[in-house]
Amino acid sequence: MKKLILTLSSVVLAMGLSAQSLTGYDIMKKADEVPEPKTSSSTATLTIHSKKGSDRIREVIMMSKDYGDVSKEVIVFTTPKDVAGTGYLMFEYKEDAKGNKKDADNWLYMPAMKKTRRIASSGSESEGSFMGTDFTYQDMGDRSLNKYDYKLLGEANVDGVACYKVECISKAHTEKDPRYITYISKNDYIMRKCEFYDRQNQLHRVLTCSNFTTIKGYTTAQKMKMENVQTGTWSLIETKNITYDANDIDDSLFTVAALEKGRIK
Repeated sequence: MKKLILTLSSVVLAMGLSAQSLTGYDIMKKADEVPEPKTSSSTATLTIHSKKGSDRIREVIMMSKDYGDVSKEVIVFTTPKDVAGTGYLMFEYKEDAKGNKKDADNWLYMPAMKKTRRIASSGSESEGSFMGTDFTYQDMGDRSLNKYDYKLLGEANVDGVACYKVECISKAHTEKDPRYITYISKNDYIMRKCEFYDRQNQLHRVLTCSNFTTIKGYTTAQKMKMENVQTGTWSLIETKNITYDANDIDDSLFTVAALEKGRIK
């Protein structure tokens, strides 16, 4: 699965295998291999909706840079005051020639505690709520292809877009949501929707991606909404001021030292 915080890709034509011969794994591999920009920067509004109907609004700045064998991303909260300066740094490693992938490195800095904490990339901590939202830390990164079994369930339309419907089941079976069904566009292999099921195989959360735009050839979902259907809460990320493939993103921004200083440029 591509990173939920960007949902980026270039629009490409389906090549090679015919629709009849594609397997669930083939489709997910094509989705995973869709090109991404070398760098990206954006701002975003994060709305956290409670089951009582109240909303909390957060503003963040996001930056990422691809170094070939590793992709680095930083998220810094700018408002409101009680969360301003909170930062999240993530290193996502690429799979090697044998399909093996090193676990991601993740750090969370909380200004109130003046302390940086490592976040495990697997296990219960990775499945915890990201900054009080309905997204998890695991959602913010990539899901390794080799950690799931895949099955093509058929096809479906999502907001008028023809999609492959692929079931993904964790080989470990230990996750809170060990099964998910993702809807991948047949035209460009971009995810349009994802349904997460808990250990009792009950629908838990639903991610919908919308308001797509194309910037420098990369198709981007400017809205990503994660709804917890069991609690009635939801979280919405609305991305703005998107810039791709800029050359002025400083490497030093992707460090724990910069995170603790609240640096965003």
